Amino acid sequence: STYAVPPIIDAIQEFKVVSRTDSAEFGSSLGGVVNVVTKSGTSQFHGAGWEYIRNDAFDSDPAFLATGAKKPSYRQNQFGASVGGPVEIPHLYNGKDKTFFYFAYQGFRYSQPASSNILVPTATQLGGDFSALCTAGFTAGVCNNPAQQIYNPLTTAPNGTSASGYSRQPFLNNMVPANLINAQLVGYAQTIFPAAGPYVASTNSNAIDTDPNTQHQNEFNVRIDHSFGQKDSVWFRYSRINSAVSTPATLPGLIKDDAIPARDWGGSYVHIFSPSTELQVQYARTTVSDNSTQAFTKLNAASVDAAAGFSSQFASNFAGFSGWLIPSPGIANIANGGEIIQDTPEATDNNQFAGTLTKVKGTHELKFGAGFISSKFSSPIYYPQLGFANAETSDTNGTGGFALASFLLGVTDSANRRNVEETTRPGGLFSGFFQDSWKATPHLTLNYGLRYDLTLIPPYGTQATIGLQGGIETGDVNFANGTYVLQDPPPPCSQRGVAPCIPSIAGEPGGTLPANVVIDPRGKIAHNTYTNFGPRIGFAYRIGDKTVVRGSAGIVYDNWAAVSQMAQNIEGDWPGIGQLIGNNLNAPGSSTAPTGPPTAFAQNPFGGNGGAGLPPATPFTSSAVQWYYDPNIKNAYAYQYNFGIQRQLNSSTTVTGSYVGTESRRDNIGGYYNTALTPGPGNPQSRALYPYIEPTFYDRSNGVGTYNSFQFALDKRFAGGLAYQVAYTFSKTLDEN
Repeated sequence: STYAVPPIIDAIQEFKVVSRTDSAEFGSSLGGVVNVVTKSGTSQFHGAGWEYIRNDAFDSDPAFLATGAKKPSYRQNQFGASVGGPVEIPHLYNGKDKTFFYFAYQGFRYSQPASSNILVPTATQLGGDFSALCTAGFTAGVCNNPAQQIYNPLTTAPNGTSASGYSRQPFLNNMVPANLINAQLVGYAQTIFPAAGPYVASTNSNAIDTDPNTQHQNEFNVRIDHSFGQKDSVWFRYSRINSAVSTPATLPGLIKDDAIPARDWGGSYVHIFSPSTELQVQYARTTVSDNSTQAFTKLNAASVDAAAGFSSQFASNFAGFSGWLIPSPGIANIANGGEIIQDTPEATDNNQFAGTLTKVKGTHELKFGAGFISSKFSSPIYYPQLGFANAETSDTNGTGGFALASFLLGVTDSANRRNVEETTRPGGLFSGFFQDSWKATPHLTLNYGLRYDLTLIPPYGTQATIGLQGGIETGDVNFANGTYVLQDPPPPCSQRGVAPCIPSIAGEPGGTLPANVVIDPRGKIAHNTYTNFGPRIGFAYRIGDKTVVRGSAGIVYDNWAAVSQMAQNIEGDWPGIGQLIGNNLNAPGSSTAPTGPPTAFAQNPFGGNGGAGLPPATPFTSSAVQWYYDPNIKNAYAYQYNFGIQRQLNSSTTVTGSYVGTESRRDNIGGYYNTALTPGPGNPQSRALYPYIEPTFYDRSNGVGTYNSFQFALDKRFAGGLAYQVAYTFSKTLDEN
């Protein structure tokens, strides 16, 4: 639903937005369809050149620029040229009346410092002194405002009088004793955060990130048109763009570099069988890569991680990257950022085939068409991330606590490690349609048709990724029956020795699956939906010479939204350990704090389940929080309808009033699933739909939504090409997701 190579504005001949639902020729998207026609050459040579420039010389001073300070540097240049005409090769070929070319180039250069206000830890806070949090004063070392008190999670103990069932001892005067402070984490913070300056209340900051934003982009478009005669014509277009983007990543010295090359080429052949019959066939090829690296430009990751004490199973041992990555600290309300490698050599990899036959018969214009777009994706991703929250130093009932204090103790609230080789097998979209535009009377035109769209969800993983983290040997939860579905089971851990593998069960043969774990014999997870039929109908009725009444209705399917993303959700899941997600770590009574005190700490938050570990005994443990989806998830669709009246007031002015409505079905609903169904005392997991499955992220297609609106437009055209439009929309949207 976006472009691969953005069209050069000066190379566009025309564009049209199709927003009505009466044409079965268009579909696969719940929104409008934009058709862009690029320029072709003519029998005469024409050209153009342009430069759009912006920089700080033309800008006023920023609103909060200090007196006497220099304006931040700003540079933006967008420039290019185009030329078109007949293809002529002296003494060899003269295509003046049948072969034409058009070429356009555009460059883009941009540079501007970030000038982002950020909040970082102070030296006092890193020393364990949080007494300033308590503005209500202390009594016997305890803050008079419980919300401003911090507590010691290492003292967590059962307490029958507490709502949570646990209680903690407060840190007196909000001072964390030096013997409890993790000195390695303090050094880590002092390395990645800049020194704190004076606190500025208006921006909630005490430091500034001035790293530059830059973009360097080159793009060109070339088109060739050729006419073989009165009945046959062909065109070919090739578009290419290379973009290099460098952006600050919140912390000074942490830069994200993106290399984004894209190619888009295709052609069209038209044959006229007779004055009433025409055939058009088309082919297009689109590729986009998006390879990014986010890293500290002046730090050595191996040295920083070693000094901080991070385990190699958390911050190293990545499948396609041999070095170390500096984790993001994830301290709530503090500037955050860490190192990430996310190469996407196949962000888009499509082949598109389409054909349309048009037949005019009497007052009918009949169209028959079909097409197929292939889909493929690959992306290796590596990063370690931490998260610290107030909860770990609160009173266990949600009162008090401070995330930075939790950080000093190394008591994590969440952690995430991705070490995956994301790939998908081929998928795509097949579409077919029939459309009839019938001029029933001189005043009435009817449009009706039927469209069919079949999304072939690309199965996750390829055979080349067997044995790799984040490869094909993974699975998904089916909450319809409480099972975990494997698509390509790996060998036993006793045989392979490392994940992905099937853990041993005492007394059972190697490779025996745990209870409620099944194998899909198809070798994939998702089930395609084969019932996506979309009828369309519309009319236009002229009343007199100045009034037209229009209306249309249809069923439209969303065949692309999040299809590739959803296919990747199960990357690195059990029996692999390529994607490890820990949420609500160290919650008293949980598997990471079974008796109250925490057991998951920052330097190795997943214990042995890391770069060289083995998977948990089952996929249903607390360390198995993942991004699952319903294996029977279906395409969203919408009933779309509109009715409008257009009136010509004079030769240059029209007014239009319309009612536009949409009712969507099978919308995606995500978020946490399998949480407690009812409130009550004790372990909430015992009241879940499936108590043996920990709550996890889960996407399913049972959401609904409605949109109703009145739309008004006044259009006025003047001589010389000047025009204006006044538009007003009153709408209401409701969704249940």
